Amino acid sequence: MSKSPQHSHALQVRQALWALQKEVLNSLKEEFDRENGYQAAPTEWFQVLMTAERYAWLRELTTLMADIDIMTELEFITEQHVSAARAEIERMLFDLDQEDLFNKQFRDLLISSGALLPLHSQLRATLQNLPKAELPKEQSFAERKNWHEEHRHQAKKRRN
Repeated sequence: MSKSPQHSHALQVRQALWALQKEVLNSLKEEFDRENGYQAAPTEWFQVLMTAERYAWLRELTTLMADIDIMTELEFITEQHVSAARAEIERMLFDLDQEDLFNKQFRDLLISSGALLPLHSQLRATLQNLPKAELPKEQSFAERKNWHEEHRHQAKKRRN
């Protein structure tokens, strides 16, 4: 497998995004435990995350994480791949003009949890290594779908 110049930068962004997501989940669990007066077991917390409507907003982040994982597994990561990834991450996590449920919940959590700010800043810094492209949300989403198609095609090629 040949690695593109963008591969290492994409992996750094992936790692920073995973660290941020982990702290988001830790912060939400601490809040949940405080509200309920006990420390929920991991299985209970997982069940709550999967079923409680109040955490439905996290699905957008989880989906993005899965897509970024798929992209970093591609045989050759192009500038187009990483610029679409940057556009999506910036739209979701850094665009203060967004008024969707995810942005509102994430901003509230960012304000209330001091542990998120350094990780948020670290992600912003790693994004600076990726080329910037102004892509509409629909085009970025289409690019993400293309990553899945490329990944399936490459996996099929390896099996044959």
